[in-house]
Amino acid sequence: MAAVKKLSVIEKLGFGMGDAACGIVYSSVTMFLTYFYTDIYGLSAAAVGVMFLVTRILDAVSDPLTGIIADRVKTRWGHFRPWLIWFAIPYAVLAVMTFTTPDFGHSGKLLYAYITYSLLMLCYTFINIPYCALGGVITTDDKDRLSAQSYRFTISSLAGLLVSVGTLWLVDYFGKENLQAGYQATMAVMGAIAICMLVFCFCFTKERITAEDTREVSVLSDLKKLLSNDQWRIVAIITFFSSMAGVMRSSATLYYATYLMLDKGQSLISGTAMKSTFITTSVVGTIFGAIAAGYFARRFSTLTMFKNINLLLVLAGVVMFFVPPKLLPVIFPLYFIIGFLHQMYQPFKWNMMANAADYGEWKTGRRITGLSFSGNLFALKLGMAFAGAFVGFSLGWFGYHAGAETQTALATTGIIGLLTVGPSVSYLILYFLARFYKLDDATMNKIQNDLAKRSTEIADRQENKPDLIPAGLVAK
Repeated sequence: MAAVKKLSVIEKLGFGMGDAACGIVYSSVTMFLTYFYTDIYGLSAAAVGVMFLVTRILDAVSDPLTGIIADRVKTRWGHFRPWLIWFAIPYAVLAVMTFTTPDFGHSGKLLYAYITYSLLMLCYTFINIPYCALGGVITTDDKDRLSAQSYRFTISSLAGLLVSVGTLWLVDYFGKENLQAGYQATMAVMGAIAICMLVFCFCFTKERITAEDTREVSVLSDLKKLLSNDQWRIVAIITFFSSMAGVMRSSATLYYATYLMLDKGQSLISGTAMKSTFITTSVVGTIFGAIAAGYFARRFSTLTMFKNINLLLVLAGVVMFFVPPKLLPVIFPLYFIIGFLHQMYQPFKWNMMANAADYGEWKTGRRITGLSFSGNLFALKLGMAFAGAFVGFSLGWFGYHAGAETQTALATTGIIGLLTVGPSVSYLILYFLARFYKLDDATMNKIQNDLAKRSTEIADRQENKPDLIPAGLVAK
């Protein structure tokens, strides 16, 4: 049986830096972009909802194409790592452009928003798809891979903490009275940090699992194999609803803090402190949740943990719906708990994706890591699209008015529901979906053992009859 190399701490840190780089911009988009477009940039909530739906669906289509290409692009650094370097600078530049307010008319500004946001999400795809696939090829050890995912989400949560704590303060610092310029300068800082993190990830990770040359293999054949993977289909649907829950809550957070938690006449600085503290409370919870995931994964069934966490999230969201927003001693702990639980199950979900790719190879004899992960990212982007559109449309339906000192009772209830009950519905669906996922710890042990035996047999045949090696996976 092929030996499995354990990942070092520095490699796990390097792997985590890649997601932190993605998360700095992704967190800025989910936390602030909807609010930026409606209250700073000057678009209507309905226009923002339509834009998010259209651009994110178009962006989602690029995910499988990126995965197919990544599986077929082979360099001396591997299939996936080079993408982190190729698109690091364009990623940072587009982040700044997306949070820039041009001096155009309404139609021109809307067109500019469509173009810059679409290009930003496309560049995010070119980095994030290969990065996620990288997590499936750095080791064959399931527990070690889960540990790397725990590092990933801990470091990513720390990056989210940087965004939640620093963004509004930096906007005030750079912009003074010009919030438009403040957002632009702040994203320049975030983009520079993201570039450094992507370089770190590239330098300190290694692809240890390689597939056969796929350039001559039919794309249609790979797609058929992917869609025939019943466990991949379950994980893709889980990814969709998980994305719905996270984006819906993140998009509603700033509205909740601005219009429901603050008292009339509160100063800009104290208002900024309140909003930053509220957002940060959840992000701090995500840090502890990511750390806890690694601890509990070593002691309990990951599938059982995934289901139970989602039930707790349903309960926490429903309870928060009935708590008055100004009852801060209760609201803050509840929001911390929700952040803790949401991030705690993320390593389990992403490890499910890697397990589904292994299962697909075990079942069909062919490994399509890039396409497998890109398909799940397609589901994630669809979840983002529908959640972003739902938030924008809902704000319009509820009668939300940007900048108003007081929102209507219906708008107030709607904002609370978007933050609490809406995500809880998604978490409830996730609980029931998990009942159809069958790759528990025992099953994965068998699959990994079988794949290791195949790898050894292939290596033996390569040594004895190099011209007769069948196509298959070789673990370095």
